[in-house]
Amino acid sequence: MEEKRPPLISGRSNAQRKEDSQRRKGIFLEAFEEWGTIKKGCEAAGVHRETYSWWHSTDPDFSKKVDLMRQSFAESLEALALDRVKNPDKNRGSDVLLLGLLNANMPAKYRPSVAMDQDSAKELITEWRKASQAVKKEGVSVDEPLPVSVEDTLTEILARKKG
Repeated sequence: MEEKRPPLISGRSNAQRKEDSQRRKGIFLEAFEEWGTIKKGCEAAGVHRETYSWWHSTDPDFSKKVDLMRQSFAESLEALALDRVKNPDKNRGSDVLLLGLLNANMPAKYRPSVAMDQDSAKELITEWRKASQAVKKEGVSVDEPLPVSVEDTLTEILARKKG
């Protein structure tokens, strides 16, 4: 994607500067859509981050296109995740990193909605251990639902964290 760009010459006309700016905006948007970062977009277009900030604050059309490219990048991550689900034997990278990128780029859809502090997490783990021991003692199949008392306890712990 590296492209030779003409040197910045002070003798250019306004039309030439505008044309160069539009070309660089296009290069930025293509790289941003592919990589999902402003840094990569700026590197590809050969502009400083301040130039990107200027474009973003002064050109509403460019800002809208950045938002569209951000969404397109996020959707490409989602497509990659779905491909991994459908083809689990094709390990092509870190699922944890992919999930992190999905959390960052599509938080409404992929970010966990329940945050838990350390004490609640310890309490929940303790309850899970108790439930596991109870399941072993009772000889309950893994496919069967948890005993009602265990499920109620877990639900209660999670409800306290939401409230």
